[in-house]
Formats: sequence, C-alpha cells, structure tokens
Amino acid sequence: MSSVCENCASSADRSAPAAQRGADVAEQNHLGSSRSSRLDRRAVVAAMMLVMVLASMEQTVTSTAMPTIIGALHGLEHYSWVASIYLLACTISMPMYGRLADALGRKRVILFAIALFVVSSILAASARSMPQLIAYRAMQGVGAGGIMPVVLTIIGDIFTIEERARVQGFFSAVWGTSSLAGPALGWFLVATLGWRSIFFVNLPFGLIGWLVLWRFYHDHEKPHAVKLDLVGFAAVAVGFGALLTLVSSLGSGGQWSWKISLMLAAAAGGSIVFYIVHERGEEHPILPLDLLADRWIGPSLIASGLMGVGFLSLDTFVPLYVQGGRGGGVGAAAWVVSPVMLTWAASGVVAAPLMVRWGFRKTSAMGSILIMTGFAGLLLCAILGAPRSVLAGVLAISGLGFGHSSMGYLLAAQNAVSWQRRGMVTSGIHFCRTVGGSLGIGILGALFNVLTQPHLRQLQAGGIKPAALLDPHLRGQLPAGVLAAAGHTIAGALHWVFLVMLAVAVGQLIVTGWLPRRKADHRLSALEAAEAMGG
Repeated sequence: MSSVCENCASSADRSAPAAQRGADVAEQNHLGSSRSSRLDRRAVVAAMMLVMVLASMEQTVTSTAMPTIIGALHGLEHYSWVASIYLLACTISMPMYGRLADALGRKRVILFAIALFVVSSILAASARSMPQLIAYRAMQGVGAGGIMPVVLTIIGDIFTIEERARVQGFFSAVWGTSSLAGPALGWFLVATLGWRSIFFVNLPFGLIGWLVLWRFYHDHEKPHAVKLDLVGFAAVAVGFGALLTLVSSLGSGGQWSWKISLMLAAAAGGSIVFYIVHERGEEHPILPLDLLADRWIGPSLIASGLMGVGFLSLDTFVPLYVQGGRGGGVGAAAWVVSPVMLTWAASGVVAAPLMVRWGFRKTSAMGSILIMTGFAGLLLCAILGAPRSVLAGVLAISGLGFGHSSMGYLLAAQNAVSWQRRGMVTSGIHFCRTVGGSLGIGILGALFNVLTQPHLRQLQAGGIKPAALLDPHLRGQLPAGVLAAAGHTIAGALHWVFLVMLAVAVGQLIVTGWLPRRKADHRLSALEAAEAMGG
C-alpha cells in the first residue's frame, strides 16, 4: 500500500506545474541565501566591534602613556600637539569619508581607513622624535576619522530600524567599556613592555577586523554619484582646522600671538564663506547645506553639536573641579567621571526598546532632560560642596542622557535619507558633535581663564606657579591659606562654567523639540537590509 502511495506521490510530483516547481526551488534558494546572509552579517558585526574597540581605546591608551613618551623623546613643548593633532585630523576628515562611503561604497572606504590606522600605528611605534610622532599621530587621526562614521553607516545599511536601535546600543556598550579599559591597559603596557607597545596593541584588532570585513562584507552598491568635491573638502578642512586651532588656544590661555590669531581667524572666516558660495554651484557638495533645512536632519545635527559641548565640557572641567577646586587627586577625578561612561554604555539597553516604541523625538527629548538634570545637579553640588559620591551619582544621570540622545539623533538622521546619502549624514552627525565639543571647551576655557587670571597672576607674582595647584607632589609644599584661596577661586570660576553647560543642555532640549512628532516615513525593510549585504 505504501508503495502504491509513493508511486502516486511521485506521479503527482511529475505532473506538478513547472512554474510551481520553479517557485519551490526559488524559495529554497532564497532561504539558503538568507541563512548565508545572516551568518555573514554576524561575522561583519563581530569585525566591526573589533574595529570599534580599536578606535575607542586609542585615545585613552595613548594619554596614559604620554608622560613616559615625553621622557623618552623629549620635547615637552610639543606635548599638547600629540593629542590635538589626532583630534583635529580625525574631525576634518570625517566629511570626506562620509562622501566617499556614498560614492565608492562602504567596503572600500572602511578597509582603507583601517589599513591607514594600522600602518600609522606601526609608524608611531617607530618614532624617534616628537615631530615624527606628531606626524604619525596625524595619520592615525585621518584613519580614525573614517572608522566610527563608516561603521555606523554600515549598521544603518544592514539592519532594520528596530534591529538598529538594539545593535547600536550594544555597540555603545562596547565603545564605553573599551574606553574605560584604555587607561588601565596603557599603564600595564608601559610598565611591562614599554611605551611603544601601546601602538602595537592596535595590530590584532585591526588585522582581524580588516580580514573579516574583506571576506564576509559585500556591500550592495546602488546608483550614486562618484564625483568628489575636493575643492569643497579643502575649504572645509582649512576653515574648521583654523577655527578649532584658534579656539583651542583660547581655552589654554591664548598661546598664539595676536598676529597668528588674526591669521587663523581670517583663514577660518574666509574658507567658510568661500565654501558657502562654492556649495551653491556644486552638484555633489561634501557637506550639503540643505541638510540643515530637513526637519529630521537639521535638528539632529544642531542638537548633536550641543550635546558635544556638554560631554566634552564635562570630561574637561569636572576633573579640574575635583582636583583644583576640591583638592582631590587624579584617582578621585577619574572616580567621579567614570560613571558617566558606564551609564552611557549601559543606556542602550533602555534606549533601544524606547526608540522602537516612542520614536526618535521622545527618546531624544528624554535624553536631553536627563542631561539637563545631571548638569543641574552638578551645579548644585558645586555650590553646596556636596560629597564626591553624590557628584558621581548626578553625573551618572547625564551619562544615561548622552546615550539616549546620541542614539536618537543618529537614527533620526539616518532614517530620513536613502542609501546614497546615509554615509554623508552619519559622518555629519559625528562631525557636528566633535566640532561642537571642541568649540565649547575652547570658549568655556576662555571664560574660566578670564575669571581666574587676576588671582593666578597674584600667585605668580608671589613665586607660585599655577600648575603646582594640580600637581599632588607640589601641592603639599604650598601654604594651607594659599591652597584654600586658590581652590575657592577655581571652584567659583567653574560654577559659572557649569551654569553655561546647563544653559547649553536647555538649548539641546529646545532643539530636540524641533524634531517632528510623527515617526519617519522612510523605513528600511528587511529586503533592503539583505541587499546591503550583497544578498
């Protein structure tokens, strides 16, 4: 009986329409392709996490080793340039990477950025003088400028909006954890293997990430314009490079002469005006000004810049308050600031489901309110002289806000554009955040200098160097009355700085309110995500 049934089934199969059999085969092929795509996507995500660790640890690992490097290579007068040139090169290269990712595809650009970063790390490890190290750090910065924006662009390509919120929350956790691990790793490497090893630690992360992306990531290129606006990029690089250099000198007490400052101001103003005029006649500008007019992208860019002011100012001035205003050590300053990174890293777990349920505007607004709450608490703690544990707690609230806001602004901007402009928009978000933060700490640093200079000049007239106030070895040699008066001056000036930071947070909340109430119309479907992997 079973044999008869088998024969009947076989006959029925043979008599099935050819179209139906073809559909079944196509469906099986699609399922096989889908499984393969999922496996490839997991490999790509793992590789991008390695690359994220590579970029996030670099700055903190290097900063820990800088005193040792200065001792080996000499050139204390070049100390600040080792970090500044890296940040400057990273910042001004972001717009070009975003445009290249849209014009040439994501894969070529991310592989180039990783390769440049790894090669320049090897060169930095071989540096024999401070000028050489500064040059190689500039190359590293150019490589780093393409890693974060292009990684987040790829995430925007291969995941749906619901998946993207969860994945970016996980990436935030990886970024925050590796940033916190950087100082400890830097100390261990310098103590055991020497300072050159801090640059070699990049090699395994970079090489493995590069090979996995080369093997498993095959981005699906869509119709796009290949023409690059090199003239516009040069204008942006010169303009913002000069502007950031000028403003950074304000925060450090005006290290440039008035002639150099005037030249920098003229270069910045002239280049930016030239770009605005040039952009109107350019078909594919490096930073399209029309993005500011978009109801989703414009507020996200502006709010990201304001958020950058808040975060970098917190990272810069809170340690100064703990050490100079409260008399704590380096460990105390790190203990107060570290919860910000921890809660930022953990916030993705909470922000991801809220993003899907509430949308971009409400989630970003909640983040802005948390930042504002944390900064209000910071100001109140500074005025009342609250214990450091309380200060760390209120700053942890702002860390949650940074996580919610940064995710909301990025996803809102990405979701408002097609594949052809996603790289540009993603790099624009990071560019605005970095530029805003750099300008903010420069301006707030100038405010701090204006408020403290009269008292610090009196100290210098009495033979006391202001730097001694922050050196734990020299502080013990200063009279108690001098320390108390100097601490009061520093803390009083920082009260005004914290008040401005709170005002910036209020401004961020207002700008976030400009985002539309409704959810974005453009949704990345599962099919588009599969296509982005070459499926």
